[in-house]
Amino acid sequence: MSDPSARQFVHWGAEQGLATLLVDRPPLNALSYQAKEEIAACLEEVAADATVRCLIVYGAGGRAFSVGSDIKEFPEVTARRLGRQRAAHEHGVYNRLDSFPVPTIAAIEGHCLGGGLELALACDLRVASETSRLGLPEVALGVFPAGGGTERLPRLIGEARARELIYTGQPVNAAEAWRIGLVNRLAPEGQALAVAEELGRTIAARPAGALRTVKAVMDRGLAMDLLQAQQVAIDAIGELFQSDAVREGVTAFLEKRAPRF
Repeated sequence: MSDPSARQFVHWGAEQGLATLLVDRPPLNALSYQAKEEIAACLEEVAADATVRCLIVYGAGGRAFSVGSDIKEFPEVTARRLGRQRAAHEHGVYNRLDSFPVPTIAAIEGHCLGGGLELALACDLRVASETSRLGLPEVALGVFPAGGGTERLPRLIGEARARELIYTGQPVNAAEAWRIGLVNRLAPEGQALAVAEELGRTIAARPAGALRTVKAVMDRGLAMDLLQAQQVAIDAIGELFQSDAVREGVTAFLEKRAPRF
């Protein structure tokens, strides 16, 4: 779906290097197949905008970032034996966000459950309001979080904690999510987007080349052993030191002025 005017549930905009992707499917931003297709299309458009230095993903309405997959679609998935195809489609969308070329932030207000949490896990950073609840309840339906939750959650918070959340299906509140490292920052109720925007503006003020390079270095390095990852970093910093941004940053520091990136 490449025509923005034809999209029903997902839209995006950008200002001063900070883009916001809005999921707006009332009442709780359930992620239907169409909604995920629209997320994928928006991600491609944002990625093509060279002025964007940071992306925020946000669920409209205040009640939920997203409660995950639209369960009303499950009977058809079961009847047509489309479980594998559905999971592959989800992985494709979330992997695109995971490998996005610039830093990404999930701004979480309200419920963040199932595929909604998997969407947030695909972001680099997560900001949650103090009244948010986060979890992977799929086991209660006889399935499991097959959109990246079984892979990303253990890597983020550790194997034992991830197993408990997935095995029980019980959500955690925002304070506990922060304590275990599931979210980076807490915000007052109703202020998750504002806090994410403040963080995003700080990131977007950094040089675009450095942001894209360090994101790629970390993404690649986390999938390698330590020595291989170090070589990736050495090669990347060698190239980056030849950039205009580094020259401007160093010059500005020596001249005791703000850099002009």
